[in-house]
Amino acid sequence: MRDAAVAGLGIALLPSFFVYRQLADGSLRRVDVGLEAEGATQHLGYPSNRSPSAKVLALTDWLRQAFGTPPYWEEPLGNDPVGSL
Repeated sequence: MRDAAVAGLGIALLPSFFVYRQLADGSLRRVDVGLEAEGATQHLGYPSNRSPSAKVLALTDWLRQAFGTPPYWEEPLGNDPVGSL
């Protein structure tokens, strides 16, 4: 859907992390239709009767640092820590 919208074939309702680079370079622009998609939350689960392993803690820390608060795709355009893909 993103590629079709970039090609000028219509509009698409997509998560901002799918299109933040296209918004930054101007190949897409936001259109306010008066609606907003539902948000989503990610959860990292592990058994409640055990402490999280070092791997789970390391992954949790890495995800928090990689995505940031707010996530990098929600920050003002131009602050992309991931770079070009």
